[in-house]
Amino acid sequence: MKLNLRSVDLNLLPVFDAIMEAGQLSRAADSLGMSQPAISAALQRLRHTLGDPLFVRTHQGMVPTPRARELHRSLSQQLGAMRDTLDPANRFVPGTSQRRFRVLSNDYFEMVVLPTLLTRLRSEAPNVVVEVALAGDDMPQRLYTAEADLAVDAFATENDRLRRQVLLAERLAVVARKDHPDLWDDCSKQQFLDAEHVVLPDRNRRLPLDQILNEPGWQRRTGARVTQFASMLATCSRSDMIATVPERLAQQYARAFGLKTLPFPVEVPPLPVYLLWAPVMDNDPAHIWFRQRLMESVST
Repeated sequence: MKLNLRSVDLNLLPVFDAIMEAGQLSRAADSLGMSQPAISAALQRLRHTLGDPLFVRTHQGMVPTPRARELHRSLSQQLGAMRDTLDPANRFVPGTSQRRFRVLSNDYFEMVVLPTLLTRLRSEAPNVVVEVALAGDDMPQRLYTAEADLAVDAFATENDRLRRQVLLAERLAVVARKDHPDLWDDCSKQQFLDAEHVVLPDRNRRLPLDQILNEPGWQRRTGARVTQFASMLATCSRSDMIATVPERLAQQYARAFGLKTLPFPVEVPPLPVYLLWAPVMDNDPAHIWFRQRLMESVST
């Protein structure tokens, strides 16, 4: 059965941390501004709560038990983070911050947005880290629990518990290998329908392209289904298959993959790509800074 935190006096944890750091009750008491009897009483309560002696008195001072060492490894970093968070003087300083920003997205973000973003971040915050993880159906929950800072997605969740902002608007383009036998400078509707397509998995959510493809006379031939945009480009570069991809992606990587970029056969409304985050992050200085840099990286 899990320990009920309501039964634990969390004021005892700084006492434990101080004894671990000082190695003596008297020094720990001085560091906390407590009397020695008070800190001894606190230690007794903590021993009773955790069911372990925690420290053994020796000539060299208070020697921690294995259980105490294990606890300290887990608690010291969390107590430090709590102090930093609660300290009114603590402010986000980009030049010295080692903050890790976690973004949920797919390889569109990694290929199109991340390179420019990192260049911008490095000039101002050389030690921050950006971690990207795949956005799945659990994306809202991962944002609520602060497991991730942001999500970048073409689907604006209807959940009112999340904030949303348009990061950019994408147009659709068709890509095919440069020496494709049937496509030259454009792609007609008939050529589009005659070709085999490499596509992404159906996420059971509808984009403007899906609306077009569900209309009568727009059923395309699927030749391959892959997991990411990079695989779509690679497949098209070595076959006669074509793919419909975001225009920015096509423009940035067509030359590297030996592809040509063609307009989509009909006019399609631009596709908004959203930033999503939890309201708890609204006033966090680091989060605000990161969102601003993201917006700036796609506006240049």
